[in-house]
Amino acid sequence: MNSSKNTGTKPIVVWHEFDGKGDTSIEVLESICRDYSAERGLSVVPEVMNITELGIRLRAISDGGPSPMAALVPADLAGYGGRAQYSQVPDSFWERAGITDDEVIASMRPHGCQYGVPILRGNHLVLYFNREIYPEAPGSWEELTAAAEGLRSRGVVPLGADLKDPYCFIPFLTACGGWPLKNGEPDLASPEMAKALELVRSGLEQGVVESLHGPTALLDRFIAGEVGAIICGEWIFNYLHQHMENRLDVASLPSIGGNRALSMTSSIGLVFPGEALASEQGEELLELAAYMLREEKQREWATRVQRIPVHPGVRAAMEAEAPPVRARLIRQMANTRSMPVEPVMEAVWEAMREGLLGIEEQEGGVTARFMQEQAEGRRILAAGNKTR
Repeated sequence: MNSSKNTGTKPIVVWHEFDGKGDTSIEVLESICRDYSAERGLSVVPEVMNITELGIRLRAISDGGPSPMAALVPADLAGYGGRAQYSQVPDSFWERAGITDDEVIASMRPHGCQYGVPILRGNHLVLYFNREIYPEAPGSWEELTAAAEGLRSRGVVPLGADLKDPYCFIPFLTACGGWPLKNGEPDLASPEMAKALELVRSGLEQGVVESLHGPTALLDRFIAGEVGAIICGEWIFNYLHQHMENRLDVASLPSIGGNRALSMTSSIGLVFPGEALASEQGEELLELAAYMLREEKQREWATRVQRIPVHPGVRAAMEAEAPPVRARLIRQMANTRSMPVEPVMEAVWEAMREGLLGIEEQEGGVTARFMQEQAEGRRILAAGNKTR
């Protein structure tokens, strides 16, 4: 790497999702930005916001909204390439950065456009459970249902999940045989979606599962021992382990009717909005991306905040050296499907979010049809905006 100083250049602002107090990843991002700034003689400044605001601000760039030089985002936001005016990452970058796994690289390549540089892997959901409440992990929805009455009599919620978050609903959909896309189009009015919605609605009514706000109540009540198990992301492990230590364990998502519940998995990586790689700082931005992929920097994500790096050597060492609970968390990546990153997923996620708001009031088939209508309407609206 060129170690020349760049005094006088304008700061590089990096937007980053911040998912509340449980999201400890910002600690490493801030540290890496400080180290890079000191080494290069410039200023790299992370700016954090919640995922909703991040998406809104990225989509507004093509309408003249402010743009950062880079953003660290979940892979599905790579699908915002048109409206956020992402630069494409040159093919020559990967050898320079030491990343050769095409599956990893392709995780931020919607429709053949390489809009992102993967930095972390995982991003999958697992079952966290409290050993003092469940001596062994509840392995199925049926086990949770059988335990519900006894746990409720003790004031304990059997299972918590943020069921207003469409990403957290995906395991219920996959266990019922569904997937949000079919042949590249939204597939939300399927019998499988209706079945999954009805299953969750019934579980809410029977007290098997309770919908809790992911960044706050879900974590707080689980840590307090008021919830026996939760469905949540691998990214929250570090925070939970800090507060629960030996009470915390990890397992596969509960099966439903004998069928595995599969989470999505994805990358988190750097994108370059506003055609930033074509700017005077374009080469500096690629240097920053390569810096984040250095072995020692990838190791920081693994050791400090228990995230899963893309660097193959660091990931292999992490799996070999991890304590049993952490190793189980990493192994759950095998029980996943890759998250689609096509632009259509923006309409799918928003449609699911709207439908899940009324999951307790409507029969599953009604909600499924509503979701499909919402997705199709949003696609028509988006297409109309493009032609203006």
